[in-house]
Amino acid sequence: MAPVYNLCSQLQNSFQCLLRRVAVPDSKTNRAICQILYREGFVSALASGDERGPYHVGFPVPVTPDNVSRRKLWVDLKYRDGRPVLTKLQVVSKPSRRVYATVPELKAVAAGRSYNGLLKSQQFGQATILDTEYGVLELKEALTKNVGGE
Repeated sequence: MAPVYNLCSQLQNSFQCLLRRVAVPDSKTNRAICQILYREGFVSALASGDERGPYHVGFPVPVTPDNVSRRKLWVDLKYRDGRPVLTKLQVVSKPSRRVYATVPELKAVAAGRSYNGLLKSQQFGQATILDTEYGVLELKEALTKNVGGE
């Protein structure tokens, strides 16, 4: 779960510094979260690369033991009228306090109701991302697949 905290703080700090592009470690979890942020419109583009920059489009790079640690996911940040589109990232489930949600609890959150004090209602311009048995999903996708998660 530590890479999720790293990703959130890295993106949030980059938005506050008004950076155009930021490189985050390339992992399955980071890639899934960034793809959800891209689909929801919080970031403008994603590209694979290394510490020198993103690779050219269509440039196949094999994954080898030599380049695994150098692989980065380049995220183009999105701004509107000079202000960051994404203002706050927060991880609800922590190692000391895991928060799991069932389907009825997720339906309550999607309907705009808080649940149990830990799960806040979903507001306009907000995305709720869950780790489920189907992988990392956004709240609407989890409800479509009728699955809960962390």
